[in-house]
Amino acid sequence: MAKIKVRRTNREELPGLAVLRDAVAAELDAFPSHRGVLDLDMELDPDLTHLITHDPDGFQTAEDKNETVGFAAGHVRSRQCVISEMWVLPQHRGRGAGDALMQRMLIYGERSGAREFLTVVPTQGVAQSLFLRHGFRPLAPVYQLTIPPTEAPRIGHTLSRLMDGRDVTTDLFNRRGQADLDRIDRLTRNIVRDADHQYWLKQRGLHAAFVRHGERIAAYAYGGRDQVGPAAGTTKEAAICALGWAIKMASEASEEDDVLTVRIPAPFAEAVEAILEAGGRFEATLMIYGRDLKLSFDRSTLGHVALP
Repeated sequence: MAKIKVRRTNREELPGLAVLRDAVAAELDAFPSHRGVLDLDMELDPDLTHLITHDPDGFQTAEDKNETVGFAAGHVRSRQCVISEMWVLPQHRGRGAGDALMQRMLIYGERSGAREFLTVVPTQGVAQSLFLRHGFRPLAPVYQLTIPPTEAPRIGHTLSRLMDGRDVTTDLFNRRGQADLDRIDRLTRNIVRDADHQYWLKQRGLHAAFVRHGERIAAYAYGGRDQVGPAAGTTKEAAICALGWAIKMASEASEEDDVLTVRIPAPFAEAVEAILEAGGRFEATLMIYGRDLKLSFDRSTLGHVALP
């Protein structure tokens, strides 16, 4: 058996790697059903482009005899390394590619000053066993729910009215409110992620909202076409209201027949219950794994899996 080689990914490889990922993920419930289509002329995946632009050393490709067999992507925010992509072609599993990629991700994180590691993976044995072998432990399930397009406006309107809130997209574009984003991110995720907030606003064109509790900003939310969240708050009530804003903004930006997808960590049970009671549907489960990480995940919802 040839030795697996791992090297830094070139930006020009992104279309091919997106095809590799989508082909592997097409059979998993937690990923969009339209993926897995071979189209090397498609537009670059914006999340992958963002990751390789801001964290190029965290994007690695595994090769076996000059054949690309998998890739991984990690990004460091504050002292936390998030491994958001880890894919190996099924016919090459069990040959060391996953372990080689994981070793490179851990080295990248440690050299970048990370003291914590986090990942969100499908509830698939091969993926979870890989992280377990490298010192990760399960922290919380993530429930993936969908909201029918006919129900989304009502659900968003109902939840967003729980507390005072408003659209602050223009304010954030003008760099007003960044301190509040940082404060909430530190409390709910133990990170600061200015590059991601700017990406969601400027490259993805998402709208953002703040929720207030008295005179203080208590939560934030993002929503747009094909994305609900992330949303996070200093209290569960504020975070649920922010989730309502995320649904509302995503619904307003979506086409008439678009189904919205929401990813909610299980400890945030109040949000899960609110969505299910309002007509949301359970679709799939993912799992948050961590290494040297202690977070409750009880006041936040995730964006796309590639940038949770």
